[in-house]
Amino acid sequence: MANSKLSQWTLALLRVVLGVIFTYHGYLKLFVVGSLPETAGFFAQVGIPMANYAAVVVAFAEFFGGLFLLLGVVTKWTTLVLIFEMLIAFFMVHLKNGLLVSKGGYEFVLLILAGLVVLLVNGAGALSLGKKLFKSKWMQ
Repeated sequence: MANSKLSQWTLALLRVVLGVIFTYHGYLKLFVVGSLPETAGFFAQVGIPMANYAAVVVAFAEFFGGLFLLLGVVTKWTTLVLIFEMLIAFFMVHLKNGLLVSKGGYEFVLLILAGLVVLLVNGAGALSLGKKLFKSKWMQ
């Protein structure tokens, strides 16, 4: 890359922004009264199997995955889980609604997926807790 230091800052920015988004969505599902049953009901409505369990798994994946992204630890593993979740959202919920997010479309999910793929390929980057704590690229 043209400027390695700048690329590390932009990678950190992407990681933190995605971390905030996922942590907040997970927080809402886990800690706002009624949100988890509402999520499970929505999952059942769109045909996601075992909707009650899926809602819990998604809530935990988003909340803790978001925290892991914020800290920059186990970033590659976290992105794999979140990519899987976003692909399900893309195909089972948003694709049929077209591109525009205002109509329930997939543009936001597509943008999130692109960001997750960038993190999967590049890892957490030098400005992460994982880089300081772990030698393994898969733990950073």
